[in-house]
Amino acid sequence: MFTRSRAQRLFQTINSPRGSPLSVFKPVSTPVSLSTRHMASNNSGGGGQSSSSFPTFKDRGPPKHQPPTHFLCIPLHGTYYQTLPPPYASLKTALKQFTIDETAPEAELSGSDEKSIIPPDAFRPFDTLHLTLGVMTLSSKDEIQNAISTLESLDLSQFLPSPGANGDNKLYIDLKGLEPMLNSKSKITGCRVLMVPPKDASSSPPGRLLQFCEALRSHFLEKGILTAQDWPLKLHATVVNTVYCKRIKVGLEGRNSGKRDRNQRANRAPERVEFDATDVLERYKDHVWAEGLEVDRVQICKMGAKKGKEVVMDDGSVETVGGGYEPIVEKLMG
Repeated sequence: MFTRSRAQRLFQTINSPRGSPLSVFKPVSTPVSLSTRHMASNNSGGGGQSSSSFPTFKDRGPPKHQPPTHFLCIPLHGTYYQTLPPPYASLKTALKQFTIDETAPEAELSGSDEKSIIPPDAFRPFDTLHLTLGVMTLSSKDEIQNAISTLESLDLSQFLPSPGANGDNKLYIDLKGLEPMLNSKSKITGCRVLMVPPKDASSSPPGRLLQFCEALRSHFLEKGILTAQDWPLKLHATVVNTVYCKRIKVGLEGRNSGKRDRNQRANRAPERVEFDATDVLERYKDHVWAEGLEVDRVQICKMGAKKGKEVVMDDGSVETVGGGYEPIVEKLMG
């Protein structure tokens, strides 16, 4: 029973000045709002100057890192020629056949082979092929014009190493084999990017291509145009990239997964598509895509490849034209 004496003791505890936990229920004679307290703290000391303790837009730190807008590259598609030279035509044919051969109907594949299927959207069109020397973020017209003027002012032949005994200062390359971007077991069985490594043509001294690219890249880095990177230059022509495929949700199956774990996976962002590249890498490790392909120009292109349009050619074949990366400037080596 709740007696009168117990009620009196409770009342005394609530009103005790000793700061017991129950003293928080003690009435306050004059309510103080949040804004009143904030104004009081701002006006205390400091000669009457107010300094807000709440974060402002200025307190949020520097803006987020801006993504690259352009890149410096050597084009390999040859779409700027009125008639494709034989090495470029060979590369175009080989890439088209590679896409046809590796896009197998799912109905013909067993369940164990499905993981080896390269998604159709991952194959890169011929008119996107290039060797990237570096990326840049050009956020104003002045920065764009500076990059254009820098490339236009160069004599690219000065960056070329000695041609050796044959005396031909032109730059020729071969495209052979197929490699993953990252050569580890996990990046092969869970592959996202396949690329063709360029090499100096058999008739050229070894190392000319890489030396030229590194010298030109260093020049643009010294000018503050290219974005500095902490890894060495790795020249490659990308032929497969799953970044262009629709991302997938992580599977929610599994009897042993608890409800909490399933909920966490359900809330994850969709993941990049991956495939097992073990077999395709073995099939194309010695494949010849093109030999004696002349590299004769350098471009600065906008990020984001445009989709071309399918056109029926005179021989009845269907070609994709008008796609690729848009150059803002190009410079011939000769």
